[in-house]
Amino acid sequence: MSNTTRTPWPDRVRIAAWAALVIAVVWPHLVGFTTDSDAYIDVARTFLEGRGLAQSVVDFWRPAVPDPLGLWPPVYPLAIAAFGALGVALPLAARLISALSFVLFALAFHALARRAGGRPFAFVATLVVLLGPGLAQAGATAWSEPPYLFLLTLALVGAWDLVHDESPSAVEAAASGALLGLAADTRYLGVALVPLVFVLIARRVRRRLLLFWTLGALVPITLWAAHNLVSFGRPFGPGLPQGVRTLPGVLRTIAGSMRWEFLPPSLALSPLLAYPALALLAAAIVWALRAGGLPRWAALVGLVQLGSVAFATWGFAINDPQGRFTLVAWPFLGLVACAATRNAIVRAFGDTRAATIATAGAAGIALLLAGAGLGTFLGTTIAPPGQLVARRHAQNAMMRLLPAGRSPVLTDSGHLLRIATGRPSVQVPPPRYRMRPFDETDEVRWKRLGVTHALFRDDSRGRLGPWLNARVTGGWVAIDSSAGLVLYQLGPAQ
Repeated sequence: MSNTTRTPWPDRVRIAAWAALVIAVVWPHLVGFTTDSDAYIDVARTFLEGRGLAQSVVDFWRPAVPDPLGLWPPVYPLAIAAFGALGVALPLAARLISALSFVLFALAFHALARRAGGRPFAFVATLVVLLGPGLAQAGATAWSEPPYLFLLTLALVGAWDLVHDESPSAVEAAASGALLGLAADTRYLGVALVPLVFVLIARRVRRRLLLFWTLGALVPITLWAAHNLVSFGRPFGPGLPQGVRTLPGVLRTIAGSMRWEFLPPSLALSPLLAYPALALLAAAIVWALRAGGLPRWAALVGLVQLGSVAFATWGFAINDPQGRFTLVAWPFLGLVACAATRNAIVRAFGDTRAATIATAGAAGIALLLAGAGLGTFLGTTIAPPGQLVARRHAQNAMMRLLPAGRSPVLTDSGHLLRIATGRPSVQVPPPRYRMRPFDETDEVRWKRLGVTHALFRDDSRGRLGPWLNARVTGGWVAIDSSAGLVLYQLGPAQ
């Protein structure tokens, strides 16, 4: 890293303090856990129990409990397990890792933005990006996005320096590649960025450095792909059913998600403001692709991630392409928007005092909109105390209802049950999230795995359809209920 690109320590302190302040403001407004959060915690707990990288909450169609990890990459669950080994409660560890990663990402992003436009630009761009509602929410939630973005952004800083520093070393090249490989081992989205960054640097660095970078990137990915090949016969985990969404429908959903993840709610709430704003963002992306430099890199990174999301959700039956799927593109497209705005002002006013005033005004407006947007988001978010109380009540009810033992439980609340009781479970999802319809042999297989009890929410019969109704009326016995949960003794297989 050259002296001209090294970030002064006062700047780092300011950025870290700003990121920590964002987390401190957002944290109390969020429950901090989703189903995926609880799944990461389950994997960490299973690992600490000495059973390797495996899930003790498995989908209904999987053949064993525990089941090898593959649906998610391993870095985030392993980080949770590392904190847990130090004595930190796993749920708290999961959120702390996200918060710490958010601060580290802020520092890495600021370093990237400095390379795009200098100190004042980097400071404003970083503040605007950190105030994005989706990104701020991720920083206070037990999700893998914050560590993924930190690793990815730091990898991009390293790759840019490989191209522009006078004498980068082989160690720096390998480290930059390894960071990108670890990002891909945090979220599979990172895999598609490896060939992109390779193309961006291939013609501009010495072959020896390119070789070290490539090895650094491929080693973590190859190791995890080998694990998946051994466990599932596929490099990216268990097979998923073919998607039923149309490509135009996927693209519309992504555009709608960008509206809410990228724009301040004050703009997103009004279609008359939201869609022109997205059109301006599209124009900024076109400008960046033509302008070259770091804005082009940022635009390509954002677009490749959105393209990967579109491909995955169109080709396979997974969750809708919104929320967490798209927010990872925001920092890079936000950087593009800031750079395009500054460029437009300079072109309009030239290098004059008026340009400086206009730039400062635009920065002030951007920060006001972003700050107001985050405030609106927090003001409209359901306050967590009631949700946290309900979560604790459900956990307490699970501990009361379930008899002692370590055999798996059939349930639609598997991850929460695992946190509450430590027992493994077979997860029964609603129809839209099922790998396939239930088979007559499924219940026989569950019993062979040791399942003797089922625990469902009392509204599950409406959500899970005729299959659960047939079991309840055809042999399962309701033993007890509490806090909206019903415990069944499994009867004869249907």
